[in-house]
Amino acid sequence: MVYFSYSIIGKLQLKEIKDFIAKENPAASRKVAQRIKKSLHLLSEHPYLGIVKVDQDILEWHIPNLPYTIPYQIVNNEIQILRVFHESQFKPAKWENQ
Repeated sequence: MVYFSYSIIGKLQLKEIKDFIAKENPAASRKVAQRIKKSLHLLSEHPYLGIVKVDQDILEWHIPNLPYTIPYQIVNNEIQILRVFHESQFKPAKWENQ
């Protein structure tokens, strides 16, 4: 199993997703958070499930059955979560770890 770390932006975006959904439906927010957590557990067991970006060492994991994508990189046997974003949001041409 591989461990996780979050960029500052990735951690903030995950909190924003939970808070946004909770405004309308707290129960749905909890379910989404659980599904993201379950998906990350799967990713920790199979870190190369993500789609490799051609020009970078960045992979993108599209969370199953949810409209969210997690760009990440694997460094020293650790998954570094760079962002967590809704697929309708603007996706930069190049991810940066911040």
